[in-house]
Amino acid sequence: MTDLSVRRLTGADAAAWRALRLEGLSTYPEAFLTTYDEAAAVPLDTIAERLDIGHSFGVFRAATLVGIGSLIPLTKAQTKHRAELGAFFVQPDAQGSGAARALIDGISDAARDLGIRQLELFVAASNGRAIAFYTRAGFQEVGQIPNATLSDGHAETDLIMIRAIT
Repeated sequence: MTDLSVRRLTGADAAAWRALRLEGLSTYPEAFLTTYDEAAAVPLDTIAERLDIGHSFGVFRAATLVGIGSLIPLTKAQTKHRAELGAFFVQPDAQGSGAARALIDGISDAARDLGIRQLELFVAASNGRAIAFYTRAGFQEVGQIPNATLSDGHAETDLIMIRAIT
């Protein structure tokens, strides 16, 4: 069995996070709202600052970062019980190893500790593999956003999925 661990990332992880983020954007450009060029333009010190104050998590195989995901809590009084799952990516060679499930469960545990009761995500309707994973991880589709993204003249529908945190 693979030695997997999940932890909140800090500024010290900025270079590894950036490398993995750019790999994800290069490998699956249609799966993310941010483009490779947009992400590559962000200075490393800005990434470090964001990691220090945010809720970004990584899954490690031994000491190597193989997956990243972010928890984006909503901040209004009536929505503080909700958070969005963002920037979720696991390297292709770590897919199927349990890394993605460990990462999503680690993020869910952190959400619970923050008093969050519902995780939400948006996924392209054409991304069958991601939809299947999120469904296995306890998410359910609750709606759609037609024309959620537009890339090279092609409109894509996003599915809205939620997972209760108990």
